[in-house]
Amino acid sequence: MTTNPSQLPDIFGYIDLLDRFIAHQLAAPAFDASYLQMVKSEDRALGEPVYPVLQELFEDADAYVERPELRTEPEDLDDEQLRECALRARQALKEIGYS
Repeated sequence: MTTNPSQLPDIFGYIDLLDRFIAHQLAAPAFDASYLQMVKSEDRALGEPVYPVLQELFEDADAYVERPELRTEPEDLDDEQLRECALRARQALKEIGYS
C-alpha cells in the first residue's frame, strides 16, 4: 500500500532513529528512551496510515524491560525482541512509502 511520498508526513526523526537502532548504532535502552520521548512530544496528528505503525511500536517500546531480572511478565520484551519490533515497524513504513 504505497502512498505518494509527497502526501506523507515528514517523520524523518522516527525513520533515522529506527534505522540507527536496527543497524546496531544505538543500544536498546537508548532507542527505547528516545522513541518514547519522541512519540510523547509529537504535536502533530499523523493519521492513517502512519500513526498505527508508530503507535504499535510505542506499545512495544513501553513493554521493553532493560534488566532481565525485572522481566516478569510474558509481554516484557528484551533487546532483540524490541529490535524485531523496530524491524517490523520499519518494514511497514517502507510499504507505506518511506524508503
